[in-house]
Amino acid sequence: MNIDITSERFYPGPNRHTLHSAYEAIVRLGVYGSTPTCERQDFVSRILTLLPGLHDHVCSLGVPGGFVTRLQQGTYLGHVMEHVALEVLYLAGEEGHYGKTREIPGQDSVRIVFESQTEAGGRLALQAASRWVKALWDQDMIPAWSNTLSVLLDHIREHHLGPSTRAIVDAAKARGIPVWRLTSENMVRLGQGVHQKRIMAAVTDETSTIAVDICQDKELTKKLLQRHGIMVPRGRTVNNYDDAIEAAKELGYPVVVKPVRGHQGQGVSLNVQDASELSRAFAWAIDHSGDDAIMIEEQVQGKPYRILVVGNQVVAASLRQPPSVIGDGIHSIDQLIEQENRNPLRGLHHTLPLSPILRDQGTVMALNHQHLTLHSIPDQGQKVWLRESANLSSGGEAVDVSDDVSEALAWDMVRTAQIIGLDIAGIDIVTPNLSQDLRSGGGMVIEVNAAPGLRMHVYPSHGQSRPVGEAIIQHLFPHHNGRIPVCAITGTNGKTTVTRMLAHIWRQTGRVVGMTSTGGIMIGNRLVQSGDLTGPWSAQVILGDPTVEVAILETARGGMARHGLGFSDLDVAVVTNIGPDHLGQDGIDTLEDLTHLKALLVDVVRPGGIVVLNADDPYVMKMAQRTNNRIIWFSTSKDHTFIAEQVAEGHGAVILNHGYLVYRDQEGMRRIIGNRVLPASWQGRAEINVKNAMAAAAAAIAMGLDPAFVGKSLSQFAVEEKDNPGRLEMIPGEKVDVLLDYAHNAPALEALGTVVKRLRYGHVRTVLGLPGDRRNQDLEQAIKAAAAFSDDIVIREDADLRGRKPGEMTDFMVHTLEHIGFNPEHLMTVPQERHAVIHAVDTAPPQSLVVVLFENYQTVKDAVFSVLRPVKNTEDVS
Repeated sequence: MNIDITSERFYPGPNRHTLHSAYEAIVRLGVYGSTPTCERQDFVSRILTLLPGLHDHVCSLGVPGGFVTRLQQGTYLGHVMEHVALEVLYLAGEEGHYGKTREIPGQDSVRIVFESQTEAGGRLALQAASRWVKALWDQDMIPAWSNTLSVLLDHIREHHLGPSTRAIVDAAKARGIPVWRLTSENMVRLGQGVHQKRIMAAVTDETSTIAVDICQDKELTKKLLQRHGIMVPRGRTVNNYDDAIEAAKELGYPVVVKPVRGHQGQGVSLNVQDASELSRAFAWAIDHSGDDAIMIEEQVQGKPYRILVVGNQVVAASLRQPPSVIGDGIHSIDQLIEQENRNPLRGLHHTLPLSPILRDQGTVMALNHQHLTLHSIPDQGQKVWLRESANLSSGGEAVDVSDDVSEALAWDMVRTAQIIGLDIAGIDIVTPNLSQDLRSGGGMVIEVNAAPGLRMHVYPSHGQSRPVGEAIIQHLFPHHNGRIPVCAITGTNGKTTVTRMLAHIWRQTGRVVGMTSTGGIMIGNRLVQSGDLTGPWSAQVILGDPTVEVAILETARGGMARHGLGFSDLDVAVVTNIGPDHLGQDGIDTLEDLTHLKALLVDVVRPGGIVVLNADDPYVMKMAQRTNNRIIWFSTSKDHTFIAEQVAEGHGAVILNHGYLVYRDQEGMRRIIGNRVLPASWQGRAEINVKNAMAAAAAAIAMGLDPAFVGKSLSQFAVEEKDNPGRLEMIPGEKVDVLLDYAHNAPALEALGTVVKRLRYGHVRTVLGLPGDRRNQDLEQAIKAAAAFSDDIVIREDADLRGRKPGEMTDFMVHTLEHIGFNPEHLMTVPQERHAVIHAVDTAPPQSLVVVLFENYQTVKDAVFSVLRPVKNTEDVS
């Protein structure tokens, strides 16, 4: 028997479980899920021995040691896997603490959720937890435990942001600048929309590609700097060994040998003393240069420093020291290197403060100059240098000397970066001291590096850590936090119309508005992509578009439940209502479950933001308990006392007062727009759109717009296709009128029925189709609501059967209608949507209203116009 991970999911942002990124898996335990740990104290002892950090886990008891108590009193292996995964991620450098394991009723499986910075890291941690927990339970050995754990941690760290990127990201978060990781590598977006900047390590979208190319060509770099009076070493570029010999003779030994285009010190040999060493150094440089040329340079006297320039200032400086070991009179140099590489501060892929010490040609040459080999056993206390080039990537160390850089030398360094054209530059110099400029002090610029590593400045081996990430963020965002106004709208019904209304209001300001909705993604007035796009992916399209100045994001249940949010926080969250739709899906079984999920938007409103809530919905009202932010309520019926109390506490409200939508707060009451002159209200008959307009107005005011401006904008929000397609969209015809709407659950159909009845048509025909993935009891309520306003019904079937068999939904709707007493003679079944609409419109009695509840908007619209002769004047919809 095995422990099987049957499904996995990663949430990159806030989600239904936690406000942090998280990993979720369904794990089938089989026989491993039946015995509590209290019956296997040997297992408890072994796992705590291997992972002693588990002693610190608080678990549900809320105190350190809580998890150990649970182990001893009795818990189950799924819960143990959760904590092992968290501990592994902690050892890899993560700080997540949230975890939860729940049994799945009726199955031998559990759902495990835990915080994880990356998808790959979470997967690796859970897979390891599965293997180890099973092995320990079966009393099997885990061979070479220390090495097994170390290798796993290195693999997990490979997927973390590198130290340079992480330093910048941490600084951005401290400034309140939104951060979103764009790739599994180090590409990150800082900020949103028009204010965004992208980075990849210490390369920004302001870094000149020409400057980067110059830096990669060491000969060109030297020529440019020398032309502008910057001191550089003498040297020659060669293409073969014979030329190298001539160059070395001309310059005089010792010389430096390095690839013209290289990085991280690879293939670089310093202090080359003679032709014999030159031969080996040249061959090593060729190995790291490909077809590029090799540079032979004079050896400059002095100490090697890295100077970090950001913008127009020096922000850090480090003395770089080659890697070394200290002899003990017992171990060989090779063994001492092996011991030092087990230092927990050293890790692969630049993931830790120090890199492993390499053994290569550079090591051999450095030891040779000390008359040593890797097999030599140095005396007790003897310091052995393992390289002559001081590069962190090959195991070197750094000493912070930022305070020692003189103003004159700093001026030289800034000028060097500007000559090359870099916004962020790591300048390698060799100089006897830092107190003078290059010319006076005898120093020289050896190299200029784009994408300089920040690790040496953030984690120096000696000296003070420098806030280089903060300096880069200040350079990128000198006067701004990188944000654009962002509002997200959720709820069971009305959210699409509210989203469109709010986007319309903001467009009147002249701003470029990015909007996601069930109709698609819009940038400004252009449809970027059509479809039901209300999840995290579409939100990221908007927030990552460099032209967007305001983001309005419809946020639906499905995306929130399955993928979390596509943003870390919000300025304004709107919740329209909570109703019985999609229950029984994605673990959302009750209205309380749905309320908890939708309240995620309330949870991520940032300090100083505002929450817009429906005061007429008891489930939405409960969300007020989850926020300390200011609330703007909207209501058509809430009693005056409640509103007065809320205003007195500093909140606001959009309410109806003597036929006007008004905004009320502690400053008084201001009119927004008259109810009957609001086009979307159909002269007050479409109360559902009055509520939608109130929600949109509240959101606009929460985002800083003036109530009078909001009202003027709403007065221009058209009810036809242009502004709100498919939502109470009336198409008048010479014979019959057609009303298109997306209502597909009982609350929406009840609200639609109120509108239809107020229109007072003599005959109402409804084209009814409902989604098959709803529970039967919810579908029955929706069918009853449609029947309540319909004289006859044309039943159709969705193209997307959503798990139902062909014909199953039409049979279910017919059976339900007959069961509630709807006259069978007034029922027609036309399964295909287009044919159903054509039939309904073409055969409806004169002066009828045909209500079309659609699945595919464009299909229905085309079908209507294929048989309907429209009336040109559409001002009067009655």
